[in-house]
Amino acid sequence: MMCMRVLAVTPWFPCAKLPGSGLFNLRDSELIATDHEVTVLHLIAPSHMDSDEPAVGTAGTKGLRVVRQPFALSNPKLIKQAVAAIRREAAQADLMHTMAFPALLPGRLARLRKPWVHTEHYSSLVTPPASARMAMALGTLKRFFKHPDEVIAVSRALADVVDQYRSTPATVIGNEVMEPTGVVPVRGDLSSSVAMIGVGGIIDRKGPLPAVDTVAELQRRGIDATLTWVGEGDQRAEVLASAERQGIADKVRLAGQLEPAELSAELLTHDLFLLPVETETFGVALAEALAHGLPIVATGTGGHEEFLPGEASRLIQRREGAPLADAVQDILADPALWSRQQIADYAAGMFSGAHRLRAYREVYESAVARTR
Repeated sequence: MMCMRVLAVTPWFPCAKLPGSGLFNLRDSELIATDHEVTVLHLIAPSHMDSDEPAVGTAGTKGLRVVRQPFALSNPKLIKQAVAAIRREAAQADLMHTMAFPALLPGRLARLRKPWVHTEHYSSLVTPPASARMAMALGTLKRFFKHPDEVIAVSRALADVVDQYRSTPATVIGNEVMEPTGVVPVRGDLSSSVAMIGVGGIIDRKGPLPAVDTVAELQRRGIDATLTWVGEGDQRAEVLASAERQGIADKVRLAGQLEPAELSAELLTHDLFLLPVETETFGVALAEALAHGLPIVATGTGGHEEFLPGEASRLIQRREGAPLADAVQDILADPALWSRQQIADYAAGMFSGAHRLRAYREVYESAVARTR
C-alpha cells in the first residue's frame, strides 16, 4: 500500500497535564506512522488544556504532528469548532482515523468524502450504564458505528457490541504492548515473600483498595507481601490511610505515574502482578505484565479474559482481600506455573507489533477499497 496522509482524531491522547492519558492512541499513531504520514487532532477537554502547551506541537518517538482542539460532547459550540478543525486538517489528508467513542460524532458531522477508519476502546460499552442518562447517550452514539468504512475494536467483547450496528463486522486488533527494556529474570523462591505490583489509576474501578487488603491478608498468613502501585487517582489518600490502619504502611508504595522505561524496570523487579479491576476494554497493563514474565492475579470482565492463560494467571470473581490472597498463594504453589521466560514468550507471540501492523494495513486497504 502506498504512503498516505492520515488524520488521527482522538479525545484521548497524552498532554502536558495528563501525560499518561491515551498512551495507547499515541502508540497506535506511531505504529501507523511506520507506513504513513500521521497528523493527530487531539480533541482535548478544556480542563486538560495547559497555557504553556502549544496548540500545534509534536509527540512520541516519531515526532508526530499534534494539533490541540478544545472539545466537549456537552458543548455544541465546541463540537462545531471540532468539526471545522477536522475539515481543515482533513483537507491535506487521504484518510481519517478516529480513535475512541467521543470522536464518532464530530467525525460523522464533518461528512468527509474520504476513507474513514474508527478504533474503539470505550469500556463503558461493555458494562451496564451508570445512569438512565448515560444509557440514553450511549444508545444514541452507538448508531454512529454504522458510518465508518471500517471499525477496529480492541477486544472481541467490544467488537460484539459494535457489530450490532454494522453491516460489516469489526476487526479485532489489540492495543500495543510494551516490551521489556531489560532481561526477564529467573523466578526466585516465593514461598515466604512476594513483591506484587499493580498498574492503573488509583480509582475504585482498578481496585487499589482490595489490593492493599490482599497485602494485609498475606501478611496475616505469614507471607512477607509488598505492593507497588503505579498510577495516580482520587483514592490516593484513602489507599494510604487503609495501609496505615492495617499496619502495613511500610509494605505499600504508591509510585505515581511513570515513564515507560521506568515502568518496565519496575515490572522486571517484581514477582507477581495484582489487579482487582472491575472491567477492562483490553487490559494493556495486564498484557504488559505478561510481556515482562509476571504471573497474574486479576478480577473483572473484559478483554483480558481473552488472553490470560491458565498456566500463568488466576482470574477470580471477588474483589476482596481473602479470595485474592487465596489466588496469589494458589498460583505461586502451582507446579504447572510457567517460568517467567515462558510467560514472556507467550506474550511476545500474542501481542507482536508486526502482527498488529499487518492487521492495520489490511483494514486501511479495505477502507480505501470501500470508498472507491
